[in-house]
Amino acid sequence: MIRTVHRAKYVLADPDLVLQNAAVHVSSPGRISRIEPWQGAPASPDINVVDWGSAVIMPGLVNAHAHLELTCLQGRLVRFSSFCDWLSQLILQRRQWKREDYIESARRGCEMAVNSGTTLIGDISASGVSWEALRSTRLRKVVFEEALSFLPERAGEILASLEDRLNKREPDALLCPGISPHAPYSVSAQLFRPLCALARRTSLPLAIHAAETQEELEFLDSGTGEFREFLTTLGVLPDAYQPPRMKPIPYLENLGILESPVLLIHCNYLDPESMAIILRSRSSVVYCPRSHAFFGHAEHPVRKLLDLGINVALGTDSLASNDSLSLLDEMRFLYRVRKDLKSCEIFRMATLNGAAALGFGASAGRLRCGYWADMTVIELTGETGPKNLTAQIVEGNGKWYATIVQGETAASRG
Repeated sequence: MIRTVHRAKYVLADPDLVLQNAAVHVSSPGRISRIEPWQGAPASPDINVVDWGSAVIMPGLVNAHAHLELTCLQGRLVRFSSFCDWLSQLILQRRQWKREDYIESARRGCEMAVNSGTTLIGDISASGVSWEALRSTRLRKVVFEEALSFLPERAGEILASLEDRLNKREPDALLCPGISPHAPYSVSAQLFRPLCALARRTSLPLAIHAAETQEELEFLDSGTGEFREFLTTLGVLPDAYQPPRMKPIPYLENLGILESPVLLIHCNYLDPESMAIILRSRSSVVYCPRSHAFFGHAEHPVRKLLDLGINVALGTDSLASNDSLSLLDEMRFLYRVRKDLKSCEIFRMATLNGAAALGFGASAGRLRCGYWADMTVIELTGETGPKNLTAQIVEGNGKWYATIVQGETAASRG
């Protein structure tokens, strides 16, 4: 059996461990068997050596939140008066699409992600076709099947449809399913609870958009504001709707959703009580910096979350609110706008934290024996040494060179 060895000038195993002139050995089925100083090309014909020259081999980048099926909306939703206006435009655009459009959009997004260093992604699929579109792609994926309906009488129908989709899925090492009740303003309590129960029964990860906007907080607290108008216009606000009079995170806790860890997307507006609940539940938060800036939100509480010990990962969101699916771009943007974050913290958010958030904390996100050989290769753009290598990459020294998944090159610039 042929083994593969990836050699480079630097191997950045994790933010604090740099090996010079080192090699990553990969054994079947695509896991790291050892990392050691380079001893020269082995004489054995059973060993395939891939030499990346003066580049850096680092853990593969993890995009913990994306909507790949919306990739083809890049640049189309740039003029809007509010978040609900943006949502309305998004719905209008999607109503014009056919099944083939979603497939093409998801595949294009996957290609963009791989061609910028991403090795693991958490993708939300509302259309239900992303699984098919992404099955053959060389990227590790968790595809969260999205469900939404604010009408209690439709809960059984939506649940049955989702279960049917999940029953048809055949997971493998690179493709796993998940469940995503969209958000507290779009999923009724009558649907939230059984979706959560289904996730626990099947041991599938759960992802929820939560505390994304001030309008969401207003709607859950008083039942008023733009979300009431938005849902009324769509014809999906129940006549007898009574708001829970809670903030999003306490509301999810009250429903029993946070009795086990959940992937909480955005969490732009959190009070101390909400943060304490997230910490107790051992849930992860996904912060999408450029999408956050696109909508003009107030400063994200990422610093407070990290200080509390909450796992915070990075995501790009979709190209309907971002200009690329590159985690390198996301890290570097975050470094520029948040001077209260250290480079090593940002690096972890884009690697180990993201892997942990998606359920791969013991097999991805760092380079270690027994972990998947999922790696990003960075070509440094200036003369440099091993000192502060993590900071150099986060701050902008280097460009994407190659993406390696399970020890095999999935994409490269060469």
